[in-house]
Amino acid sequence: MILLRPFIIFITFVLSYIPVLQFVGLALLFFIYHVLIRNRNLHIERMKKVYETNNLTFPDIKEKSPIIWFILYMVSFLVLNVFYLYLIQQVATLTLEEIQTFTLPSWQIYLLLGSFILSWISYASMINRIDKDQWQLQESEISNKIVKNRFIKLRDGNVVMLLRIITLDVYQWFLLFFLIRETTIHYFEDGTATGRYLELIKKDEKETQNETSTNGAAEKPAQEDLYEKIINQIKNVGEDERYSTIFSHVTSIPDKKKAEEILEKLLEEGYIKEEEYKKLQQFL
Repeated sequence: MILLRPFIIFITFVLSYIPVLQFVGLALLFFIYHVLIRNRNLHIERMKKVYETNNLTFPDIKEKSPIIWFILYMVSFLVLNVFYLYLIQQVATLTLEEIQTFTLPSWQIYLLLGSFILSWISYASMINRIDKDQWQLQESEISNKIVKNRFIKLRDGNVVMLLRIITLDVYQWFLLFFLIRETTIHYFEDGTATGRYLELIKKDEKETQNETSTNGAAEKPAQEDLYEKIINQIKNVGEDERYSTIFSHVTSIPDKKKAEEILEKLLEEGYIKEEEYKKLQQFL
């Protein structure tokens, strides 16, 4: 998996509005969508192995990659932009009187309309496959007690496209920021980002009952301090699982200040390295 930091959205946004660097911003934008699709495919592929190993019913998700929708979106997007530049140049050469009588040839109108419709359909389908499919898998993981927390929010591709138009494309940048953040956190929690998913094995009924009992006790007012709880869980585990466990806990704390205090204490006590500390801070 390629795990992007949300900060890349800010860089892409800035480059996209600098005339001489717009092509760099556009290339980065397409790269981000490609990574989201690639991670989505790997996430589904890896979790399917977990479900098969544990004799669980895999949710009804289209496993085929949405790359075709991504390609169609790129084509329609580029056609619309080239047409826009062509139209600007054409209008710029006209006088005021000529502009009043200016009309586009029929084939150009059909090309513009067709490209817009294709752009809408392909983008909405791509977002549905990236977001909706993983949201559905997340809900299944929660019901099967593979993960405990919801991070990926449900979005509809058509609504997303409508909001992009209404906000003059500003919504796209917020969407990408949250998609990267939400999916990355979820990949860490279910272990698909660290390899921990390979350790997931079937729990028998007795273990499940014990876990339920333990969880019930942990929710009581007299539960141990969160920091101590994290320490107890990471004492005798591997480096990847330790990082994943800490990541899951601190990113689910609503109070950012408290989360930072716990991270600092873990750093001071030597449970995480300076590099890991800085990475975790990016997601608070």
